[in-house]
Amino acid sequence: MRGRADRILDAAAALLLRHGYRKLTIGDIAERAGVGKGTVYLHWRAKHELFEALLMRESIALVDELLDELRADPAVIAPHRIFPRAFELTARRPLVAALITGDTDLLGKLASDSNLRSYKLLANDRGYQVLVRNGLLRGDLPSVQYALQAVITGFYFYDSLDPVTGARLDQGTKSQLLAHTIQQAFECAEPGRLEPAAAEFIALMEELADNYRKSIYSSDPGTG
Repeated sequence: MRGRADRILDAAAALLLRHGYRKLTIGDIAERAGVGKGTVYLHWRAKHELFEALLMRESIALVDELLDELRADPAVIAPHRIFPRAFELTARRPLVAALITGDTDLLGKLASDSNLRSYKLLANDRGYQVLVRNGLLRGDLPSVQYALQAVITGFYFYDSLDPVTGARLDQGTKSQLLAHTIQQAFECAEPGRLEPAAAEFIALMEELADNYRKSIYSSDPGTG
C-alpha cells in the first residue's frame, strides 16, 4: 500500500539526514519504519532504488508547492519570480539541496547519479521552451537555458566556495539578488504572456510529476 511505502520513505529520510547514505542499511530503515526487511524489499529491490525514490519524492513535493503558488497567482511564472522562489523552497528541503549541489557526504554515490540529476524538474528543456515561446525569456541568446542555469547553479554553489560572504546574507537577500540578475540579463524587454505560460507550465509539470510518482511506486504491491 502507498501509505506503507511513504512510511518507509519517511523513515529513510530521517535516517539519511542524521547518518548519511553510506552508513545506512535496509535493516536500519525497516526498524525505524516498524516493518520487516522483507517488507521493504516488496517495494524496492535494493537500497539505492529506495533512496532514488525518496529523492524523487522530495523533488516532486517542492514542485507541487511551487505549482500551488502558480495556480493562485499566474504571475509567479515570470522567470525572475519562479526561479528565485524555487531557490528559496530548496533551502527548506535539505535533501533536494544536497541533490542539486552533489553533496557526497550526505548522499554518497547517489550524488553523482545521472538519472537523479534529471529529476531537477524545473531545469527541463520543455519548461524553458514554454518560457521562451510566451515571451518571458529571451530567445535571441545562443542558449538561454545554458546561461540561466549556469547563473542559478552559481547561487546554489557559491556559499560552499565563500562561506564567510554567504553567511552575511540571508536567504531572502540572496533570492532578491538572483531575481535581479535574471530580470536584467534574461527576461524580454516587452511584457510576456503570463497566464498562458503559467497554464502550459503547470500542465507540463503535472505530467512530469505524475511520471515520477509512477516510478516511485512502480513496485508498490498495493498499486498493481
